[in-house]
Amino acid sequence: MKKKKFSQKKYIMTKGRTLPIEECLISDGYENSGLTVCLIVRKQPSGYYTFANFVVDRFCLGIKDAMSSCNVDDLKLQELKDNLAHSGPVESVSPEYFHNMIYAAKDYAEDLGFSPHKDFILAEYLLEDSYITNGIDEIEMGKNGRPFYIQGPFDNVKRVIATLTKSVGVDGFEHIEMQNNTNFM
Repeated sequence: MKKKKFSQKKYIMTKGRTLPIEECLISDGYENSGLTVCLIVRKQPSGYYTFANFVVDRFCLGIKDAMSSCNVDDLKLQELKDNLAHSGPVESVSPEYFHNMIYAAKDYAEDLGFSPHKDFILAEYLLEDSYITNGIDEIEMGKNGRPFYIQGPFDNVKRVIATLTKSVGVDGFEHIEMQNNTNFM
């Protein structure tokens, strides 16, 4: 009898939400920053970890990037946290705040006409709707009450501008063109 190959995708989809949350981390200073790096870690019965990592643009585009994985040991998890800290100090937050942040950004961007990153479909299996609270409405999206698009190095700028123009009008948003692919936080 042939042994089935382990599928990370299947494990995340079937077990992701059932694993206990170990921690929720968000890059510090996110209140003033357009980009927020978010990491949720869940502990597997084996002692290994399953995680999802999100890059969230609270000013405009929502979930810009997402990735997830499982069977991560302590050493790999620490490497992931160290990489997260390269964008600045990291703050531990409650699962409720973490989920509110992710879904507020997702909803805001969808209202503007933007879909989450394609890998959000799998990473979302580590999130739970039950953690979303009324606090979701307290998380500010946009900047000064309107979309604020900061051009990224891999963005389809013409498509983003056209989508924003269609959803909020030519004067309904602000746009900054980045020079030399500078990282704006």
